[in-house]
Amino acid sequence: MAFLCRLLARLLHDHKGNVLAIVGAGLVPLTIMIGSGVDLSRAYMAKSKMQSACDAASLAARRVMKNDSLNDTVRNTGQEFFTFNFPQGQYGAQAFTPVITRPEAGVIRVNASTAIPTAIMRLFGFETLPVAVSCDASLNFVNTDIVLVLDVTASMAQTVDGTPKINALQDAVMALYDELAPIQTQLAAQGLRLRYGIVPYSSTVNVGRLIYGQNPTYMRSDTTATSRKARFTKPVYVQDGKTTTMGWEVSPSLLNNNQCKAYVEASDVNGGGPAPKATTVTKYQGTSSNSGYVQSQNRGWSGAPNSSSCRRWKIVETSTYKTEYEFDSWVYTNANYDVTDFVKPGGTMALAASTAGTVGKAGDYQFQELPILTGKSTNPISWNGCIEERDTVPSIDGGTSLTIPSGAHDLNINLIPNSEETRWRPMVPELIYPRSSGSTSSTSTTGPITGDGEAFFACPSEARRLAVWDRTALNTYITGLQTIGGTYHDIGMIWGARLSSTGGIFGDGCEVFNGMPCNRHIIFMTDGDQTAYCNVYSAYGVERNDMRIRGSSGCTSSSDTNSIVKNLVSRHEQRFRMACNAAKNMNTSVWVIGFDTALNSNLTGCASSPGQADTAANRTALIAKFREIGNQIGALRLTQ
Repeated sequence: MAFLCRLLARLLHDHKGNVLAIVGAGLVPLTIMIGSGVDLSRAYMAKSKMQSACDAASLAARRVMKNDSLNDTVRNTGQEFFTFNFPQGQYGAQAFTPVITRPEAGVIRVNASTAIPTAIMRLFGFETLPVAVSCDASLNFVNTDIVLVLDVTASMAQTVDGTPKINALQDAVMALYDELAPIQTQLAAQGLRLRYGIVPYSSTVNVGRLIYGQNPTYMRSDTTATSRKARFTKPVYVQDGKTTTMGWEVSPSLLNNNQCKAYVEASDVNGGGPAPKATTVTKYQGTSSNSGYVQSQNRGWSGAPNSSSCRRWKIVETSTYKTEYEFDSWVYTNANYDVTDFVKPGGTMALAASTAGTVGKAGDYQFQELPILTGKSTNPISWNGCIEERDTVPSIDGGTSLTIPSGAHDLNINLIPNSEETRWRPMVPELIYPRSSGSTSSTSTTGPITGDGEAFFACPSEARRLAVWDRTALNTYITGLQTIGGTYHDIGMIWGARLSSTGGIFGDGCEVFNGMPCNRHIIFMTDGDQTAYCNVYSAYGVERNDMRIRGSSGCTSSSDTNSIVKNLVSRHEQRFRMACNAAKNMNTSVWVIGFDTALNSNLTGCASSPGQADTAANRTALIAKFREIGNQIGALRLTQ
């Protein structure tokens, strides 16, 4: 015992080898600390990777969810995205299946949990570390305005896979509505709104009644048309007055009874003239009240100089004349018309029904003047609602500049009319008779403007301003769209921008409504490239005569191979690009769909991003594209 005490005392005072013992004892907690750091770092990296996969899965699943319905397509999409971003077994994770649910309207939730094996901590009894993630994704809709700019040109009547393209478009629009219907209901419940505006377009747009209804002074009170006048230069003489004198005329000879009777009943005698000199008609009869022979009054009458004297009642009618003028020929030229009453609701314009009648002064007269001058019957016409655009400049030559010239009032989206140049004209096809290019007057025409042929016009269905629609009303409107005319993209986009704008003549768009922000979208759908023609009566008049786009003569052909027509097309395309740019500069998101057609750079460049321009080959694809846009229009975001 004494020996042991001495040994311990010696060890207590001898420090040799103590470090080794201390280090050995410290290795155990140090190993635990380092091992836990390594394993926890792996677990943290796994969780981070899983969280990213969870976010991607929830966003993808929410994006494909239709009608706010959770189904296998939504679940499978979410799981595919999760697995793609976090493959099974990564970091040694145990097998797991993400759970995808719909906890509330418009929300997709993804939950996933697994365990990561430890490398070092298992030596101390910790074989795995748990890892769990959760995330929500929703379409964060706010006030939303959608303006549909729809190509309704004649080619939309053609069939694709047995379905008329216009019918496919109608189905696609209703699919968009159905996609967003739950959101519309949710917004309405919160005092917010989802609205649609619609612009059917071809070679013009039908917005005239919308303009007039907003403010009648926004429409012109008169318009100058590429028209014709009736040339009244053929002189005719019209009776200007008539006088009558009468009294007894006594025969200078003594006549027997038969001779006197013949004298009294002599034929009328025409005299004077020819017109315009005065003419006379001399008539004879028995007495002032009896046209036949009255022996007691006509021969040997009481007081007669002789019993054989003969007399008759003489009537002389004298007519005077004035020179007037009949129709001679047509002259094809510009003519000015008063449209004040024409553009009013229910208003008409009284035009001459024919060229019958005469006028007092030789000259050329337009349709509206003739009924007043001739007093003949009229043919009242009413307005179809389509417009000619307000004044522009021909200096937009198809280049690359997107700066709108000061005189291009048609492209100034928010300009309030303040002069004749900034007001719109009504389209009046009944007045239009194109003539040879560049001429101010001609004796021949390619008109009249009709609904077909080389010289034609087209008036699509009336546009609709932004409003909250119910399904029945929208379906009725959409199924009523007619196919007509050529493809003028610029006029469609100009009015899509006007209807979407927060300023301008309507100011229907909004930045904020009921304290919440507004998102604005234009969906532009077409089935073809821009066209332009010399002889078409479009939103810019008849180019061969009005020359509003080119500003020069020579536009004679409607052939697409004609260099002048190609130049005309490029000018309209540049206007389209300017209108697209103007819309995007107003913070409007633009989507472009090519239906049964490829998209050229002009169309893809109109979209707000490359991902917002796409094509659809048939009805099924078009419906899917409209649904997809509806699904993306909301501000898709992670909410957890």
